[in-house]
Amino acid sequence: MTGDTDMTEPVIRRLESAEELFAAAGGDYLLRSDAAPEESLEQQGVAWAAADGGFAFGGSQDGPGLVDWLTVIGTPETAGALLRHALESLPRRPYGFSVPRGTDLRALDFSEPETWDFMAFDPAWGVELPTLPAEARVTELLPSPAADAEIGDFLKLANPSHSAKPGWDAIQTWGVVRDAEGALLACGAYCRRDGGNGYLASIGTRPDTRGQGLGAAVSAWLTRRSMANADGFCALGHWHPNEPARRIYARLGFRTTHRMTSGRFAA
Repeated sequence: MTGDTDMTEPVIRRLESAEELFAAAGGDYLLRSDAAPEESLEQQGVAWAAADGGFAFGGSQDGPGLVDWLTVIGTPETAGALLRHALESLPRRPYGFSVPRGTDLRALDFSEPETWDFMAFDPAWGVELPTLPAEARVTELLPSPAADAEIGDFLKLANPSHSAKPGWDAIQTWGVVRDAEGALLACGAYCRRDGGNGYLASIGTRPDTRGQGLGAAVSAWLTRRSMANADGFCALGHWHPNEPARRIYARLGFRTTHRMTSGRFAA
């Protein structure tokens, strides 16, 4: 590394506690959604912060100092430096990573590139969640072996790339819409992080009933459940580009806070 390059690299420091990470992040929504502040980094993993405000974090169930998935936040330039620093510092490569879109990844050998947007709804913004006409059709379906099987089969058709798998412990409830015969038309999951924040996942509508506002109604119903549960905020992620989905969430009051790219490293 040349002297000129050193001058342009941000100063990066290792963080030794969750408190340091949350202080460096300044209330970042993606960090607050993915990490539980009451669990120390000594148990969860490792983190770094750049002098200009970017940060990186990751944890692993395999032991301190290891990372299964590395998440980097900041400008694309700072994120690139943090990603390089973290990969050089870790005793093994993580399974994958997420960085801001626009980060230079040409030097990395990875697969399964995905682009996605992270959105949040925070009642502190003073945004009123609208009531949609079709919301009256949404009913609750609590997780159970039978419900998980029904939802799992439905999502294969309605949303094959769904993220929250039926049976996951984080799923608190499902919001569903059925037809007169009881067949599923739309569904979505309300999940809760260990840190006390809600998020929506696995929202899907049967292809032949799209355009009727059922997905939007489920999303509104689930967000209302999150707010009634006194979550600090409600979040969701969706693949990019997906302008119809983005418009639905934006109309409900969600804001895009992060535009990300992810990838997986070879085993």
